[in-house]
Amino acid sequence: MIFLLFFLLISSLAIMIWACDFAISNAIILGKKFKISDLFMGIFIIAIGTSLPEFAATVSAMQIGASGIVAGNLVGSNIANILLVGGVMLIPLHSYTIENKDKVSLHFFLGISILFSFVLFINITLSYVAIIFIFVLLGIFLYLELGKVREEEKEFENIETTNTLLITKVIFSFVILYFSSKYFIGYAKNISSYFGIADTIIGVSIVALGTSLPEVITTIIAIYKKKSNLALGNIIGSCVANITMISLIAILIGSSINFYELLDTFNKLIFLLTALVFYSVIIGKFANKITAIVFLVLYVVYILMLYI
Repeated sequence: MIFLLFFLLISSLAIMIWACDFAISNAIILGKKFKISDLFMGIFIIAIGTSLPEFAATVSAMQIGASGIVAGNLVGSNIANILLVGGVMLIPLHSYTIENKDKVSLHFFLGISILFSFVLFINITLSYVAIIFIFVLLGIFLYLELGKVREEEKEFENIETTNTLLITKVIFSFVILYFSSKYFIGYAKNISSYFGIADTIIGVSIVALGTSLPEVITTIIAIYKKKSNLALGNIIGSCVANITMISLIAILIGSSINFYELLDTFNKLIFLLTALVFYSVIIGKFANKITAIVFLVLYVVYILMLYI
């Protein structure tokens, strides 16, 4: 039985990889046709698509009353996005310099991360009132992104593929990504349960890692295609989407959620520290191969500490 679960786990991962590659290839073409910047595409198209597994895991966990998995998934996914996905993004780069017009995205990422940290460290129960606040934050984020100056527009060679077909391909790949990720998470949880691992630990490690795999794969493909801004946009967008949308889904299904009670101090601190470090690395122009290795090593250490 356990061998079958591992086989299905690997199979769903393979399908995930294909879906990510298919989505990125068509999203890049679509972005160029509409003259949309890579960072914007990464934040609002790729990030939302790759965050679907987190949303699916949240719905499934809330339906069975496993709010610990929801809290662990949110915090664990953001930690994975920064240390794991961020590390993967920086490995092939000798350096990375963010453009001035794109810094507003990074500022917002840090701001919302610090704001959510107050929710983690102060005993606050998020209820329906918080929904209004979440929508206000999302509205501000969208306004800031749309208000930025576009990247230098480039003419795109004539392609016979219609915009409708390209959009359909992107949506189709996200649907495949959603279901393959959902099955991956299910198999991972079954394997974890087989070995007797607790819900919260499953949330911050297995489920968070599993739901972050689309971001990892997408980042690898984006860097391979020399689209580093797309990769950065994916990280920023995914982190913002996790904080806002997972909280929103949890409230809508469970009427309320208290992250302060669900998470331990260690994971709360790591969540805040990784956000601060990632912001400092990108803004301070410290992004390079050494930083990448440090990020990846820290993530491995973090996962190991959860099980010690």
